[in-house]
Amino acid sequence: MVKYEVGVPHSAPASFRCSQRCGDGAVVVSLAGELDIAVKGLESLLLRVAESGPAPTIVLDMSELGFIDAYSVGVIVNAWKAAKARGRVLRVDGLQGEPARVFRLAGLEPLLARRPCRDSSKGTVGDR
Repeated sequence: MVKYEVGVPHSAPASFRCSQRCGDGAVVVSLAGELDIAVKGLESLLLRVAESGPAPTIVLDMSELGFIDAYSVGVIVNAWKAAKARGRVLRVDGLQGEPARVFRLAGLEPLLARRPCRDSSKGTVGDR
């Protein structure tokens, strides 16, 4: 597993972690903690993997992500578009809680999620 430390706000404690691993025909990028505009380097990492990564499938594992802002959702959508333009697949896995709610409200769940997401306060998101 290759671990990448993607930037964190200079004045705040590290609240975001990112790691990348390859296996079974997919690149898995795990995102954990709080993902917002202050995180530097994630956009270039995701675009690099989407455009020229070592596997045709990119999985964003968000099972340990507790927060995501609109800017970061836009970064993921841009990476999805870049992957699609090159015949690759980018999918999100493990959405739950607040990030699942954000994806649902943005109308992105059917586009990116591999299976119905769990919204811990309201049951299965895919049931609505």
